[in-house]
Amino acid sequence: MKLKFVVQAALLLALAAGATAPAWAEVAPAAPRLKFYFWERVRQESWDNTMSLDEAMADSSAYLRLRSSLGAQWTPGRAWHVHLRLTNENRVYLAPKLDPRLKTDFNVHEVFFDQLNVTWKNPGRLPLSVTLGRQDLMLGEGFLIFDGGPLDGSRSAYFNGLRLDYAFRSKNNLIFFFVRQPRTDTLLPVINEKEQAMVEQEEQGLGFYFSGKAKRTQLEAYLFRKDAFAHGPLPAGALHVAGGRLVHPFTAKLSLTAEGAVELGTWGEESRRGLGGYFHLDHRCGRRFPLPAQLTLGGIYLSGDDPATPRHEGWDAAFSRWPKWSDSLIYLQAREGRVADWTNFISLYAALVFEPAARAKLHLAWHRLAAPETTAPSALLSGSGRRRGDLLITKVTYDVSQHLAGRLIWEYFKPGSFYVAGADPYHWVQFELFFRF
Repeated sequence: MKLKFVVQAALLLALAAGATAPAWAEVAPAAPRLKFYFWERVRQESWDNTMSLDEAMADSSAYLRLRSSLGAQWTPGRAWHVHLRLTNENRVYLAPKLDPRLKTDFNVHEVFFDQLNVTWKNPGRLPLSVTLGRQDLMLGEGFLIFDGGPLDGSRSAYFNGLRLDYAFRSKNNLIFFFVRQPRTDTLLPVINEKEQAMVEQEEQGLGFYFSGKAKRTQLEAYLFRKDAFAHGPLPAGALHVAGGRLVHPFTAKLSLTAEGAVELGTWGEESRRGLGGYFHLDHRCGRRFPLPAQLTLGGIYLSGDDPATPRHEGWDAAFSRWPKWSDSLIYLQAREGRVADWTNFISLYAALVFEPAARAKLHLAWHRLAAPETTAPSALLSGSGRRRGDLLITKVTYDVSQHLAGRLIWEYFKPGSFYVAGADPYHWVQFELFFRF
């Protein structure tokens, strides 16, 4: 009943705003009506000390990740669109030789529905699009909503739910969404079931996301709720999030992007309050190599929990636990709490992009990292310092053709006083080829 009320309220709100049909209201027939595609990602990852920060420990790892996806898109009519995608990701372990969980050197894993959804456009001739089923959902830059199952890594990022897009006049758009994420994939059939964990406890969320323009400035605002259901020692929790994002071009080459949000809620018997945001100033230099094509200066702030207060002030990444700012730090975060759990985190960073060839880019970034709050001492954390350390990121991307692309990432992290004395640096390397047909 709550969901029915919220959906009706969203539609009434859209109608009351005096909407007019946008350009996409007259939907042209799609061609071809039935389209198949195939993706293959071959990724090799190698790292040492990334989770222990201790060179004396035998925690190095090297493995191949082989992800295959077969999809189909069917357009039976002007108003309907059906999308299906099956995905499987297997791993070949090189060092250590065995999968830590399955105790084999080759992990033959699940074949699952990565996408299965239906989109209905312009019901009742309204400027509305309705998508129901398993689908991708990325709002803004994915600061709070992007990945519905963080525990399976980059194998998938889907959500199970409903999305409504309503277009207003002046290029404004209102999105309503409802998602429900079980702990494992229990909503659709799975071949070769391995009980892959998707999230620590079942979650659901619903909310609104508005985007529009005020002169040259792109403005976005959102309000949503996330509920986590109790499981084992993990209590139930509710999180209310309100925030906004803007993109303002000062000139044709210089722009500012900023986003911030506040969180209020409960975690078991404990009240919660969090504050987070980021900004980046981007200057598109347009220079030829060896000069940079783009320069970026930015900052990130995600609140931490103050142990001296009765409530919890740590930032909650909501539905966005993915490698937003670093592919390697998410493994270290697993030792602090949960994998890809961006919280108690500050970064001031600078980045350069070079274009040495027409289809090649070189990305260089340096992050100066800190923590807003100290934390309890442990085998990894000092409990006294707040300087997390320095992170260097080098990434090379190359689009060989429309069917083949590749990238290479190297990350180096030098820990600071936030970690125990004598913590060692680590190196993390990823090489990837991506085939699409």
